[in-house]
Amino acid sequence: MRLKDYTGQEINDLLDSGELSILEAMGAGDLKKEMVWIGRLCSFYIKLICRIRDDQRLRKRASAIIKSAAPASINGLLPQSEDTIVVGFNHPSLGEVCRLLHIGFDSYPDREFLFPVNLPWYESMVGVIPELHRLGINITPMITPATEQKLTQRFEGDQGKMDEIEFLRMVFDRRYIKEIKSIASKKGVIFIAPSATRQKEIIGDYVHPSMTVVAHLVLKGGKRAMFVPVAVVSPILGNRELNLFRRYRFIPCETFSSEEVSELTAGRDRAFDFTFLRRIEKVYLENTSAIER
Repeated sequence: MRLKDYTGQEINDLLDSGELSILEAMGAGDLKKEMVWIGRLCSFYIKLICRIRDDQRLRKRASAIIKSAAPASINGLLPQSEDTIVVGFNHPSLGEVCRLLHIGFDSYPDREFLFPVNLPWYESMVGVIPELHRLGINITPMITPATEQKLTQRFEGDQGKMDEIEFLRMVFDRRYIKEIKSIASKKGVIFIAPSATRQKEIIGDYVHPSMTVVAHLVLKGGKRAMFVPVAVVSPILGNRELNLFRRYRFIPCETFSSEEVSELTAGRDRAFDFTFLRRIEKVYLENTSAIER
């Protein structure tokens, strides 16, 4: 059965149950294998955390355990608001994601979280989705620009495969939109890397409208949200992976109010995305020379 013969809901249900590996079905199982060890390691920690039955203690336990393997420094807590919170960060590696978890648990102990996750990583994590839900963490699969480029290069000239890629991107985009609306209705926290892929540069060759898209969805109908840019400083000898036991530095920047975001997203295309990234870049450059990593 071809992937396009399934409905979007069937794709999502089969993927979440572990009955279907989209990457293997497409003939790109090696992209999934690249994330296997990371998925196993993350799953081990999540299962270790969730061995206790008391859900009220889970996040404190999770924060303590994750901190021991993925240390990070931050002055105080992330900014607070009674409205939906959107945390955007530069994305040099995989390491900042797990560190944002324990920072998020400490800063927003009673909020649900949403993380968009690259499809290869998502497929390696489907076995612990119930445990993630116990922790108040929602992950949603995405075909990031980097993965889409790999698939496109591999299947160039195969129109059937190209149609599948476009179909899957549409399915996951719709799911992401639904998840954003759900989290916003609960005044939760959305964590997002505006670059949509790992890269050293804060402002790369192409700026994706990631923040603008989220802003339109979260603020729709006059709703309110606080947007928090966070500068991530990775270890000086770090790589693109998890960098376990190496300390990261997180520096919250000046936040954006609902009014600021509405103004920036009402006019020139991607004005909000550029402004958001420049705010991160400014703080990053001001701090990297002085911080001991």
